[in-house]
Amino acid sequence: MADWRSDLSSVLNSTSTNPVQTRHEREASQMSGFVREVALPAFSELREELEKSGRDVTIRHSESTATIIVYSSGEEEITYRIQSRTFPNGILPYADIRFKERKGLKLIRAESMVRSGEPDYKLQDVTKDEVIENFLKHYLPRLKAE
Repeated sequence: MADWRSDLSSVLNSTSTNPVQTRHEREASQMSGFVREVALPAFSELREELEKSGRDVTIRHSESTATIIVYSSGEEEITYRIQSRTFPNGILPYADIRFKERKGLKLIRAESMVRSGEPDYKLQDVTKDEVIENFLKHYLPRLKAE
């Protein structure tokens, strides 16, 4: 341990000087892959089925979010956006949902984890079918209420 300064310097200089940024970049890359490989394909399948029933559907996305907006007769029925939430062991997708009640007089916002239960899973564990199921869990009751 005579040359501890050299050992310390070697270790500190070989790792990132900003580990928070490194984690951020890694999580951003993971979320980008999730949006591209899971969320957008799920939204495409939903759009196909919804358009068969006369709904107009818009899908938007960025590197870290994906949004599906459903319209009926020109009126927005639901906006469902997938984004990430940070937990100590990583990031997980959650949905930010917006819809109207009382014939459009009341705007409701809600949040929902895509997978229910404890957040003891990884982003890569969430499937396209789970995204579709979560969307329907929030969309179908709105249709039945009208």
